[in-house]
Amino acid sequence: MWFFHKNRPIPNLQNKIFYILIITSFSVTVLDFVTVVFTTYALYLPRWLLWLVNCLYFTGSDSLAMIWAAYSYSIVERSTPPTKKQKAFLWFAIYIPWIAAICLVWLTPLLSSNYVILFYFDEFNLYHRSNNFWFFLIHVIVAYYLIYSVVNLFVNWKRVERQKIVMFLIYAGIVVLSVALQLTFESLLIESFGIAVATMAFLFYIQKPEDFIDYLTGLYNQNAFIKLMQYKFSTETPYVCLAIIIDDVPFLSHTFGFAQVNRLYTDIADFLKSNFSGGMIYNLDRGLFAIVYKSLGESERQEIISKIQNRFRQPWIKDTVEIKLYSRLCIIDCPKDAQSAEDTLDIINFVTNDDRYKLGVVFAHEIDIEEKKRTAYIERVLRGGMSEGRFEVYYQPLYSTQKKRLIGAEALIRLRDANGEFISPEDFIPISEKNGTILRIGEFVFESVCKTLSSINTRELGIEKVDINLSVAQCMQEILADQILTIKSLYKLPSSIINLEITETAVAHTPAILLKNMERLSKAGIELSLDDYGSGYSNMNYLLSLPFKMVKIDKYIVWAAHKDKRAATALAYTIKMIKALEMDVLAEGVETKEQAEWLTELGCDYLQGFYFSKPIPKNDFIAVMKKNSENLTEEEKLPLSENEFLKDIESIDDVEELEEI
Repeated sequence: MWFFHKNRPIPNLQNKIFYILIITSFSVTVLDFVTVVFTTYALYLPRWLLWLVNCLYFTGSDSLAMIWAAYSYSIVERSTPPTKKQKAFLWFAIYIPWIAAICLVWLTPLLSSNYVILFYFDEFNLYHRSNNFWFFLIHVIVAYYLIYSVVNLFVNWKRVERQKIVMFLIYAGIVVLSVALQLTFESLLIESFGIAVATMAFLFYIQKPEDFIDYLTGLYNQNAFIKLMQYKFSTETPYVCLAIIIDDVPFLSHTFGFAQVNRLYTDIADFLKSNFSGGMIYNLDRGLFAIVYKSLGESERQEIISKIQNRFRQPWIKDTVEIKLYSRLCIIDCPKDAQSAEDTLDIINFVTNDDRYKLGVVFAHEIDIEEKKRTAYIERVLRGGMSEGRFEVYYQPLYSTQKKRLIGAEALIRLRDANGEFISPEDFIPISEKNGTILRIGEFVFESVCKTLSSINTRELGIEKVDINLSVAQCMQEILADQILTIKSLYKLPSSIINLEITETAVAHTPAILLKNMERLSKAGIELSLDDYGSGYSNMNYLLSLPFKMVKIDKYIVWAAHKDKRAATALAYTIKMIKALEMDVLAEGVETKEQAEWLTELGCDYLQGFYFSKPIPKNDFIAVMKKNSENLTEEEKLPLSENEFLKDIESIDDVEELEEI
């Protein structure tokens, strides 16, 4: 009990039941000891006291088994609260056997003059157990609870940590062994000792209070927040969550160092603990705190907001340095504003990451709920998208104005939700860039393309190259070139068939790292393109200093030029300039025959757009290219010669290292 209180457990169902379990175990142990003492001096004690103490011991012992069964139910992670039928079944399965056992215990002294049920006292007040059917039945009920606990965990094994199942089996073994020994050797009082040992093991290996405490601030952590919010939603308990968001955390860490910022977080935690002890305080993430109250009146709410705002208007002094922290508050009333623990966190993260809500106080009901829900929904789909096979690579064909046929495609990622509906890349790509899943997506696209190209005869189908987009996050990786060359080498693809598209944004963000990767890839024979030229930073220096072989004109530039003469003039000179720099030009967004002819006259080498084809699945793309290849010459269909392929492979730096990988 001391350890349990010392580690400040969160008040959820699991911990409440475990606390009852500890108290009951303690009570049973004390009663077990008292019954032995009373038995020693039974001749001098009133019989009613002997009956009372022994009945209390049996009540506690039988209750322990029932509480363990309830505890086994509480540790299963359930996403939704139980239905009325499930509650009725649980009531019957857990409480009815316990009520029957308690009735047997307390009927024993009431019927002792006519019938022996569990135990009796002789004329010298000496204790004797009955060893009859009823005594056997009460132990069967205890065994039932142990079996129920184990079966419950195995039925829900996917939602329970393996360590918990193992510990429950160990507990059951210890209890069964200790009970069997005490039944066999009446004077060997080992049952309570076995239960105490098993309970202590659960406290340190299953409850693991350190999993719910932030080691830096001593506050509850995000895991504790999720657990408690889930409990509140399952019990339909309303609450108010005040999230405190510290802005510019990366800037603070970069300017003052992590150690100094950590001390700031400790000071903030101390301020919250000393001023808001009436609520549960959490450190959800670096620079993100929350206070949760059961309920708050309007005046109490305003008082808390004012106290927090007044403190953050003042500087935080560390080592004689005054640091000004800018913060904002997000107020969430549940279940009005959120219907789950995930919803609550989604709102906080939404406010944290959206500059539109950089206000003093943001109320959840004022947020664009539909956008918030859409963002949260996409984040959930992204989290399970890879493991559930919801990502797919589509191909949008590329047209060569010189060869007057399709010569390849751009690989585009597509995502479906659980209902099979497409989520637009314009929606999920920005979100994936923020939560980090874009790296795995980029790797998936590249490997999927390599796998597809290695499984078909590209020369026979007239596929000369496939364009693959690189995200900003990928371009920031120093190991980018190694990853790409390793995957390409595994699928034995010639470098000339791959064209990597890099946006102007990526070039602007990571010039040094990107240049190193680009030089490595270019030397290996992989073509590099500047994507969406004209849509962003548009710096001429990129074209002059980086090893691009092709420039893709953004579709919005193409559409504007087709409608406006001045824009058309600018586009014509842009294409002429790129061609003078000995780079190819690809125009996106071609939707009509007129546009295609006009862009061809301007000197574009490649065209892409709905006029030729929308993005299509892999099999459809192969079918399109197969039909397109009917006009290929025999020379164009010839496979890449062995010498050409070896020459292509040998152009890769560190080829021996790649082969080892």
